[in-house]
Amino acid sequence: NKGVEFIVGWRDNISKDWTYNISFNGSIVKNNVEEMGTGNQVLWGNGGCKTLEGYPVAGFWLIQTDGLFQSKEEIENYVYKGDKIQPLAQPGDQKFIDSNNDGKIDDDDRVYMGSSFPKFVFGFELGFSYKSFDFRVDLQGNYGAKLFNQTFNSFDTPSGGGNGLAIIKDYWSETNRDATHPRLQADDPNHNYWGNSSRYLEDASYLRLRNVQIGYNFPIKWFKNQVKNLRIYANVENLITFTKYSGYTPDITGYDILNRGWDRFAYPSSRVFMCGINLSF
Repeated sequence: NKGVEFIVGWRDNISKDWTYNISFNGSIVKNNVEEMGTGNQVLWGNGGCKTLEGYPVAGFWLIQTDGLFQSKEEIENYVYKGDKIQPLAQPGDQKFIDSNNDGKIDDDDRVYMGSSFPKFVFGFELGFSYKSFDFRVDLQGNYGAKLFNQTFNSFDTPSGGGNGLAIIKDYWSETNRDATHPRLQADDPNHNYWGNSSRYLEDASYLRLRNVQIGYNFPIKWFKNQVKNLRIYANVENLITFTKYSGYTPDITGYDILNRGWDRFAYPSSRVFMCGINLSF
């Protein structure tokens, strides 16, 4: 792991009644496997996670997708040396990329598609006070991380016999060609729901309003020196998260080192509303 971490901050008084502070921190880390037990050794995890020399730990190696077939003509024209590359496909099925150009779709078509290590992790804090009132807000997030949404994969297939996500209702049909999901079918001869395809790999960049707090410090003179400090406050944690990731939360790493970024029913951070009193004598 190589990188840099930094924090910059500033605190100042605007007047005798107004003070403020602001800080920003960030880190940039590049992860790379420099040497394995043998030069060609490979350690596999779930969701296409693969660890090998020259790449990040648990990088994503997946079969690339290229939208949905819209017609039989598209399928007939997707050929290698005259033979159809996906002979079992039908209109509305997933199109996969024959990356090694051998005329068939299999695990040899996996390519490196990034990792769960973000390009940049950051945090921001802003606080100010006016007389006895104080306010603070904290933000955090990352840019460039990717997650394999195994939760989506588990609830995406119509043949599993269990619950499905509501977005599956946007499935391909002759009257819904701009659908986000393949056609519905009890079996899956074209492997539309393969758990080794880029269909389930998502950008997990996010910005979260992690903490918001407002407080009031009672004047000590009100208590005739019987109390050293009395403060009341209200606080909200994890108020809102801005992200394109469709899973429960983008803020996960996975359950072990070989499965970084593999999101299988990861529980999201709770939104917490609370108030309190700080009292000292």
